[in-house]
Amino acid sequence: MLICPVCKKKLIKENKTFRCENNHSFDCAKQGYVNLSRKQTKNHGDNALMVKARTDFLEKDYYDFMRQYVKGKANGSIYLDAGCGQGYYTKEIGANFEHSYGIDLSKEAILHASKQDKHTQYIVGSLFDMPFLDESIDCVTSIFVPLGQDEIYRILKENGYWIVVGPGPKHCFELKEVLYDTPYENEMPEIQEQYELVSQEIIRETKMVDDVWSLLEMTPYRYKTSQAGLDRVKQLERLEVTFEFVVTVYKKYENNSKKMGN
Repeated sequence: MLICPVCKKKLIKENKTFRCENNHSFDCAKQGYVNLSRKQTKNHGDNALMVKARTDFLEKDYYDFMRQYVKGKANGSIYLDAGCGQGYYTKEIGANFEHSYGIDLSKEAILHASKQDKHTQYIVGSLFDMPFLDESIDCVTSIFVPLGQDEIYRILKENGYWIVVGPGPKHCFELKEVLYDTPYENEMPEIQEQYELVSQEIIRETKMVDDVWSLLEMTPYRYKTSQAGLDRVKQLERLEVTFEFVVTVYKKYENNSKKMGN
């Protein structure tokens, strides 16, 4: 499935090294992941502290109901979690597939994921230049990440499925009431026109959260809030929070003429 990030030729795995016909080679780390990013600086994606905060929150399974819902929508034999983070969704969903891949630009997140999940091939790489062959993936998930819809269209097989998850209008509304004087609802996502829309559902559960700060660290509000708002969250021991998600399922058109109605 993989292609060289330098010359775009197919990569072949030999022992613990991926190599293309032009002899570009990429060694797997001892944990099993491979770094195919051309951005070799240290600070792309989540750092170690951010990965720990996300892991601490996610592993309490507040979001498991959404993970199981997405798992029920995913099918095929080759799966990719685009923007997989530390692999919380990847490990569960990918277990149903013959081949499972996870890609993220955060080396720290990929390191954590690859330690926890040996079924999946984890890759350090960009969502906007993914090292996969054209029309090679049956099912892609994009869960709370930038979409890169054109690149996903390229790698999806005909009739392949793309499952997108983002915040619903009321997601974490109680947290916003603590942070802001005038809390606001999230907007519904735009529909991606180059795909066939299969379904779009809002799912929600309300849960008591006993680590509100870790929840805040999971959200963009952490960096868009006044110090006074952050201080109010630090003082909370518990908070009942609505978790609401928009789950959109797309199917890749068999050909572009269908999109035009021909």
